[in-house]
Amino acid sequence: MRMREWFRRGGRRRVIAVGLPVVIVAAAATTAVVLTGEGDEKPCWKVPAATAALAADPAAATKALDPTDDLSRYEVMSELLSEEHLHACDGQGAILGKVVLNGATGGAGKPHTLAQARVAYAAASALSEDSEPLPAGMSPYVARLLADYIIDVQRTWRGRPDRREFFRPAGTYEESREWAGQFPNPRDAMAAFSFDDEIHDTDVTFERVLGRITADPEAFAVLYDSYRAYFAYYLERLDRHGAVPLTRDEKYGDGKLRAELDLSMAARNIGSLVQRRADAAQDGTIRDAAAFNRAVYENSRGTFPAASGPVTSTPPMMGDITRRAAKGKAEQEAQLDGRHQLYAVLEQWGKDRKVSAGRIADLRVEIDESYLYGMLGAL
Repeated sequence: MRMREWFRRGGRRRVIAVGLPVVIVAAAATTAVVLTGEGDEKPCWKVPAATAALAADPAAATKALDPTDDLSRYEVMSELLSEEHLHACDGQGAILGKVVLNGATGGAGKPHTLAQARVAYAAASALSEDSEPLPAGMSPYVARLLADYIIDVQRTWRGRPDRREFFRPAGTYEESREWAGQFPNPRDAMAAFSFDDEIHDTDVTFERVLGRITADPEAFAVLYDSYRAYFAYYLERLDRHGAVPLTRDEKYGDGKLRAELDLSMAARNIGSLVQRRADAAQDGTIRDAAAFNRAVYENSRGTFPAASGPVTSTPPMMGDITRRAAKGKAEQEAQLDGRHQLYAVLEQWGKDRKVSAGRIADLRVEIDESYLYGMLGAL
């Protein structure tokens, strides 16, 4: 496993695509900025009407923002999410966020298309270009985008596609099987977030993207819910030995090791998220930690137990993760304790599926170590 080289670029060069036939670039270039107050040296940006209209038209948003297979139109997204445009006027951040989410997901619980997956990749790369907080109202939409591609986000930590065989920002299930995460929907297009393109200078750095959104309690709650929901989603698809069920052509595979790797990555993500909350409270980004925790709790949908019996379905991520049915909420302290949540779900699943105590103990060790590693990695 090769981890990303975080924050490895101090800046980005821009490659301008010639003749972009997309209204958002032209509109953005001609729209006047809005002064935020007398003597303000940095005026805010108002989303042009033509761009704002994409918030109500997912198909048009996908078409407008698609960077294409060769990323020749990546500049569209990079310009839309530029530093100037992210200094958006009040109320404009939510519009901008919805446009990007619509382009990447289609706005409905259906399998992702290749164009939508390419938009998701471009958005994550463009948001990796800077580290400043996003405008008010935008962060929850970015969090939903990441949640919608949670399998693709998680597998980024495991490695990247072999450039000799795959060199595009998105691929079909068949094309991505060698580097895809477990249990995706075979009809879903996969965003290759690990892919980088030196020509167009694209590179996804999730640590930077997360750093820009997790001080928003609603965005934090969306990610916290989706990570825990995915943990349950994954567990219920394992066999009673706590292993990934192997197919006939995988007789030399190790289903237990696969499960340990994926569950470890899920725990790592939650540990990292929890540590970010603590860091933001300590450095003053979150001014009132108690109020922030209450807001996260109020925005969280509840707990996510694994099904008591084996599950073999592979619904699209939007339908299963961000809309997965939640159970009632625990007390606030218990619900916001990520490690407690993981242990509770793991142990109940083991009891329901009659998984051996030894296997559950082994998984607890893997989960605990990775959770702590995620916390340390976020420092």
